[in-house]
Amino acid sequence: MTDDILDRARTLSGYDDVSRIRQAQDHDWVLGLAPDGPRTLLDLGCGTGALLEAALDRWPDAVRAVGIDGSGHRVREAGVRLAGRAELLTGDLLRLPALDDRFDVAFMTSVLHWLHPDEDRAFAWVARHLAPGGAFVLTTHHPVTDHKGIGGEDVVAVDALRLLGVRADLSGVVPMGVRARSADDVRKLLERHFTIEESHGRTVPVRAAGDRQYRDFHASTFGTYFSRLLPDERQSEFFDAVGRAAADRTAERGEVYRITVRAWRAVPRPR
Repeated sequence: MTDDILDRARTLSGYDDVSRIRQAQDHDWVLGLAPDGPRTLLDLGCGTGALLEAALDRWPDAVRAVGIDGSGHRVREAGVRLAGRAELLTGDLLRLPALDDRFDVAFMTSVLHWLHPDEDRAFAWVARHLAPGGAFVLTTHHPVTDHKGIGGEDVVAVDALRLLGVRADLSGVVPMGVRARSADDVRKLLERHFTIEESHGRTVPVRAAGDRQYRDFHASTFGTYFSRLLPDERQSEFFDAVGRAAADRTAERGEVYRITVRAWRAVPRPR
């Protein structure tokens, strides 16, 4: 394996090509929870701009759209996609500045687990930046976990480490099964700042069409989060092993793992 897979992981590039494995981007589901005819849109963790593009197509009368993401590479890809239709910013979602703007809807899809353990800080910021009648629409992931909190992509990382003949130990990272809090815990966090109006869950299987496809998905989605458990000279090997592990799990079980994705619509509590 050449270092192109490491470039993909370090820049989180190529996400559009592989996101259908985890997020087939069920835009209708997410956008259907927004208020009717929003004029101002905010997408926190906008990635390559796919959701903003769908939102702007759905609501052509929107006067302002803002997307913020921590990956500069993804923000540049979003800029190409949206071609001036939205204001795009690179920024840490846990260190956002106060804005004068107030938004009719704020989206945060498949992002919350990356904000652990400081989700409350992001929720408080969103609540302060919604217009009267505005809504916060987010999705969260809830994998099945074991007693150590190992679940979802963790199991693939563990299998990959075993394939490489090294200790299958994730103690150097916070497992995704821990980062992805339970739905009850997410509800409690949200209710500090919001009234939850709707919540819907879907359990979906994650499958690997082949080892290369899944290797690329893992690199574009999780970057070097798990690969850093190995020395630099073995990180390319790790991504290959991830692909093999996912393909093996799909062949043996019909899927890599199952995960529940939950969509929420919440409005700020009165102050």
